[in-house]
Amino acid sequence: MKGTKGSETKALIREAALKQFLTKDYSMVPLKDIENSLSLSRGCMSYHYPTKQELFIDVINFYILDVQRIKQASNNLSNLSLFEYLNQYINNIAKVMENLSHIVLPEANINGTRAYMTLILQAEKNYPGFHQALNEIERNELAQLKLVVVKAQKEGEIRSTCNTDLLVQQIRLIFLGKSYQDSLRNGLDVNALREQLFFTYFLIKNK
Repeated sequence: MKGTKGSETKALIREAALKQFLTKDYSMVPLKDIENSLSLSRGCMSYHYPTKQELFIDVINFYILDVQRIKQASNNLSNLSLFEYLNQYINNIAKVMENLSHIVLPEANINGTRAYMTLILQAEKNYPGFHQALNEIERNELAQLKLVVVKAQKEGEIRSTCNTDLLVQQIRLIFLGKSYQDSLRNGLDVNALREQLFFTYFLIKNK
């Protein structure tokens, strides 16, 4: 199971485990169900993931922590206007939601946003150090956004009277609030999120 084949097997196990953890509580997911879904032997499973917690941690690292880093990724931050940054940020969220929809089968009638948020809550309980790791990612995201907002103000893109700290918090709260609201409905509406963020942007944009 070494090399490319081993990596592919590990990826398949991780994806199968994600489907289980998205739809069931951590305590209700036996490794045997994942083995059976992939027709794997116990030996093969144990080779890649000796324990359920190790598998769970890898799932969280790959599908939550790494995804949160991708969501805020930008190769040319210093060249982006605030408008461009927001657009790129939303596009990254859209990619995350699209990838999630491919993993969680549509016929399962699952609210992907709610399942994803529930998985984060499970990670808080079953992944030592997760809370600190997620907080660090959020701090980096807010610091990145603050740089873009300050630059936008200095360059006259947004009004000089705008409180940059409050604007950064407002943008973050719009995303969190919309995510929570839509988790109670049919999943995150990315287009509606875009409208909300751009509405805020044009309120403080220089004429």
